Amino acid sequence: MEQINLKKNKTSKFDTKAKYYLMGIGGVSMSVIAIMLKEKGFEVGGSDITFSRATQILEKHSIMVDLVLNEEKIKNADVIVLSSAIKEDNPHYLCAKKHRKKMLTRGQLLGMLANDFEKVIAVAGSHGKTTTTAMIYEILKCAGKNPTLHLGGFRIEDGQNYENGGNEFFVTEACEYHDNFLNLFPYISVVTNVEKEHMDYFKTFERQLSSFEQFRKQSEIVVEGQNNLHAKNLRHDKNGYLLFSLCEGNKKIMDLHLHICEEINTQNCIYAYQVAKLLQIPDCYIKMGLERFKGVSTRFEKVDCQYFDNVICDYAHHPTEISKAIKTAKKLYKNKTLITIFQPHTFSRTKTLLPEFIDVFKDVEIPVFFKTYSAREREDEGMSAKRFTEILKNCNENAKYFDNYEDLFEFLMQLKKSCAVLLFLGAGDLPVILHKNNFIS
Repeated sequence: MEQINLKKNKTSKFDTKAKYYLMGIGGVSMSVIAIMLKEKGFEVGGSDITFSRATQILEKHSIMVDLVLNEEKIKNADVIVLSSAIKEDNPHYLCAKKHRKKMLTRGQLLGMLANDFEKVIAVAGSHGKTTTTAMIYEILKCAGKNPTLHLGGFRIEDGQNYENGGNEFFVTEACEYHDNFLNLFPYISVVTNVEKEHMDYFKTFERQLSSFEQFRKQSEIVVEGQNNLHAKNLRHDKNGYLLFSLCEGNKKIMDLHLHICEEINTQNCIYAYQVAKLLQIPDCYIKMGLERFKGVSTRFEKVDCQYFDNVICDYAHHPTEISKAIKTAKKLYKNKTLITIFQPHTFSRTKTLLPEFIDVFKDVEIPVFFKTYSAREREDEGMSAKRFTEILKNCNENAKYFDNYEDLFEFLMQLKKSCAVLLFLGAGDLPVILHKNNFIS
């Protein structure tokens, strides 16, 4: 892979005659990069294993996605861009290597694109970075700053994961996987938290912590949790949305009424507030931005279902995130039976965090598990959802496993629909499957 000194390359310009081909273009981040390249005047195409929500957006920008190997397009491309899911035994990668193509990682190209902006605001962390990134963007937009957004999710208000603004502010989600965030040199970085994650790459937690420390060093200003800001008088309205007072010590800064449910979002608001104050944005615009923010898709999102009155989709795939989602659901639906339907994301994560996963699900009333979303992995690299269910049954006999939608649907139809809350959890393709089968809309 070509090594690029991004810090020294701050003033470099792209050759607009170059042809880019992105492998894994249907990823939520890769799709944004493809659109940014297209808007710069490049010829852009790419490949993926299936169509997704992101590929539908790409089609609207006239960016074609190949579902099968297209050697001619790879051969004619000037630059190949690889998502983190592309391994060296991938046929598309092998084809590019055969034709001796210049190759960049997703993180390298994002770093190059970020260099075109005066101030990069990058949000990193194990949890909460998508929501925090979107909150910051909304505040800047309300303040008339015309920011550009690169998001690892889809905003509920418009279904978009990208907004093309001006060249002053670039608000981006910074992913630590494969050290992608080390290609960024932010003006302001946010580190929401750091927990054991992505051990298939980092191998040890110490190595992960080291990467985050390097990310901090590459940032001019770092925003973290050590401050005197806190949420007071926290409660939910009749729709389950959060109300609280944002305070600094004993002083109330503002009252907030959000359109999101999970209490952890008070901390995400605090991060967004800190960034806004560093940019000298008045409190009135901060309040406006936070209260206009409608959330990110599948972040404790209440969805319509023709079979059940109470259905929630949540992207949570780490034990900490899952625990918070379950606690919120129990608090909002106190007199109903909670059924969690979790699709593990990668075999390695399930194996690495097995004790934590067991602790999360051992007391759930009806824990249901769906076939593992393998992403970039093989089953022999970790533990399957089926095997995990078998282990969990030793401490929760209600645990159930399904490897196809039809059997899962049949099981759910046997439940008392008026008394049940369905909480779908995971970062895999289960929400897409539910949509395709008209279970949710």
